[in-house]
Amino acid sequence: MAQKNNRKQFFKHMKKIYTLIVVMSALLLASCGNEKSIYPEETKYLPVMLQGSDKWSILNIETGELVAKDAFKEVPSPVVDDMFWVYNEQGRIDIYNVTDCKNKVNKVNKENYGSATSFSEGYAIVSKPGEPLQVINKQCETVAQLSPSVLSASMFRNGRALIHTDLDRYGFIDVKGDTVIAANMSYAAGFNEDNVALASFSEVNDSAKVVSVIDINGKTLYDLDTEKYQIVTPYYKLGVLIVAKKDSMVCLDHQGKEVANPHPTPKKVLDAGYRERVYTGNDNYIAIKGDRMGLVDKDNKVLIPFEYKFLQNISATRFVAGKDSVLFLIDDHGKQVGKAKFVDFKNYDIESQAVRGYINMEVTAANLMSFFDENMVCGAQKGANLMDLNQLVGVQPAQYVGMKQISRPMPPLFYTYIFDSDIATMSADAATDSVPADSLAVPYQSAKFNYDAKLRGVNFNFVVVECAPGTEERLCQMISGAMGTKGFKLNSDGSFISNAGNVVVMGYEHGVFNLNYYFNAAEAKPLPRVSRSI
Repeated sequence: MAQKNNRKQFFKHMKKIYTLIVVMSALLLASCGNEKSIYPEETKYLPVMLQGSDKWSILNIETGELVAKDAFKEVPSPVVDDMFWVYNEQGRIDIYNVTDCKNKVNKVNKENYGSATSFSEGYAIVSKPGEPLQVINKQCETVAQLSPSVLSASMFRNGRALIHTDLDRYGFIDVKGDTVIAANMSYAAGFNEDNVALASFSEVNDSAKVVSVIDINGKTLYDLDTEKYQIVTPYYKLGVLIVAKKDSMVCLDHQGKEVANPHPTPKKVLDAGYRERVYTGNDNYIAIKGDRMGLVDKDNKVLIPFEYKFLQNISATRFVAGKDSVLFLIDDHGKQVGKAKFVDFKNYDIESQAVRGYINMEVTAANLMSFFDENMVCGAQKGANLMDLNQLVGVQPAQYVGMKQISRPMPPLFYTYIFDSDIATMSADAATDSVPADSLAVPYQSAKFNYDAKLRGVNFNFVVVECAPGTEERLCQMISGAMGTKGFKLNSDGSFISNAGNVVVMGYEHGVFNLNYYFNAAEAKPLPRVSRSI
């Protein structure tokens, strides 16, 4: 259980990144969207923890009835395509169909899964300890086994799943496991209903990355001018991509041309003076007046009174509401749906990924070491500041107010830039009608970057929790044996120091391999080496 809890804590800070993508997409489409755009995977079920319980239930949001009450010790994944999964007491995944929450589907073939995507179009991608990733159907039957070179994979969307290989490249497969777009991209986003996606074909360490927009077959539609436009969300919605241009937001079509906003925020809502507005579908908006939330339509007619401290849309017609710590389900006119009262819930998200069950040790060690040498890490030398790092593409200052780090996910690798001061601070001249960076938080233009913030070092986390036991220590040994080729010498405390005074420290804990690179040797601290319990 310790491993499972630690894994949750580890991914908790990464969740903010993925959630931000979803929230930004929904918020920006307050002026460019409809129900389908905001709810890419429709669901009529919601995992909830009922008031007075320490177990999880599943609520039918259409009827308000519980299809499973106090059934699970761990939080179920979002119910997509009527399927969901739950971690069992051994820290492995059991898969269920919502029509029968008492019997796990994988019980029949006794499969043992370590990670899984959500189901979509009848298929999901899963990992088994010590095996390559596999595509399964709703009966948990293996449809295809992926190449051992595939590190991780996302859920299927429009028949395509995004894969990430051990050569740090991205591509796409179909539900049969066949490659439909070669893994030759240094970055790619998943396809949405428009069947177009952003991708980068340049080298990972190339500061002048070429970002292209491709169709579902991999054909380049156009190259995005990243000097002119700043990526805010990598997803097209209703035929347009929202990008930042100087101090404003603009829409680009499939040819990269600026087009008119297809669905501007209605003037009556815009002029109402709300602190925030979030589009929920059906021409309705969650708005904040003072410290209370409510729902208004395009004519600013109040549909849900401004009396809730918490209000979040689950679908275009269903909302989770709360006046205190107790939550309940209401419709788009404020009427309670069902009698369930709960204190926590799990909404739809896109963060679940399947992570491969074993790694090529030589390739992995070489990839990790390619990020640094005796003088620099990730292309930055001692004294580098935020401006030098080229880390601001696709991010907004409001995301980093009060924070001293920027995280970059490339599952199963996560790396974080650590600075000596706050990356961003609030601006004195905040815009009153701007796009927020997260739900109920800071306005888009109300913060500014501190470009002089200096880099202290970089932290690498490599997730091997589903790999063979002992993988972490073997990685430590392999990298340690090659540190001399990078200009480092072994210290008595087990760390490595270069002639430039930079220090590398390695360790691992509960299935996560850690490597810290310090520019100041005095800041270096040893990392624990704790093997997994299972």
